Amino acid sequence: MPIATETVAEIMLGGEVRLLGANDAARSSFTAWAGNSLVAVDPSLNVLGRWPAGRRHRGHHATYPGGGLALISGPDEVRLLDHAGRALWRYEHPPWSGAFESGCTWFGEGGQPYAVVPATSYDHCLVLRLDLDSGQPLARAPIEARPAGIIPVHHPDGWVGLSEGEGQDAARTWWVWSATQSAGRMPIEILKAGWDDWILSDVDSSGTKIITTPHMGWRSPLMVRSFPGLDIVRSVDPPPGESWNEAAFFADDMIVNALSAPEHSQRRLVAISRRGKICDLDEHEDRWPRPAVYGTWLTAHRGTIRLRKMARSDEEIPGQMALW
Repeated sequence: MPIATETVAEIMLGGEVRLLGANDAARSSFTAWAGNSLVAVDPSLNVLGRWPAGRRHRGHHATYPGGGLALISGPDEVRLLDHAGRALWRYEHPPWSGAFESGCTWFGEGGQPYAVVPATSYDHCLVLRLDLDSGQPLARAPIEARPAGIIPVHHPDGWVGLSEGEGQDAARTWWVWSATQSAGRMPIEILKAGWDDWILSDVDSSGTKIITTPHMGWRSPLMVRSFPGLDIVRSVDPPPGESWNEAAFFADDMIVNALSAPEHSQRRLVAISRRGKICDLDEHEDRWPRPAVYGTWLTAHRGTIRLRKMARSDEEIPGQMALW
């Protein structure tokens, strides 16, 4: 019998909606791409801001509702928008081209803007910390990425995980951290995960565990790993004949992910209990969910975003083994 789920809140934005995810580790706000606009919402799905964002580039954008700002990863520039959608500055970079398809932006603590852009040589990318007032780089660090797409995943300790995919070629992760030091220095520290075929999908509320899912790995397990050691804590094999989706996330003391099989076009959303039991959810949204405030998730269906959660606890689901 499927586990019951329920809608906690919903909002209709109109147009096609694409969820981009949380703006910070506390998940105090979220960014969605709705039509030709970026929209920031709070955990109850109240609109906090709206900014223009065309569809001609698929980079990952960010918003900072507390400052009325949006940071756009454009085809050949990063630009900062004010609350009215006016460009406060533009930082031009080599165009995304060829194997270098799209980058990402995010805001750090206090609204510090960050971006991933191509290097001039097109043999790697650069992680930039940009000045909030001028847009000029304050610090930079190289990463060996050729992203088809790259998504920031915020960590409670201030790290940001860059989950980078290179189409069928690879899936890699870098962890980025930066803080102002003495004499105004702002170095960027990079922690390379060291894998080529795992996708970083979520961090738990304590910051001690992360989830990685297989890249192009039919019937490969989902992994729960420690942070920052990245040691494998547990692995969860998919049921026979099925494979895990890339977007797994923690939901209180469970994990939510989707399963698919080659003979079925439909994918099913499931929950994994602490005891290792895999149970179906009665979730029928046609877009992949994104983690929201811990224990809940967001779904997008046509022009509507819904905040969802499970209506049953882990204790009600039988199982046999501890998962993490």
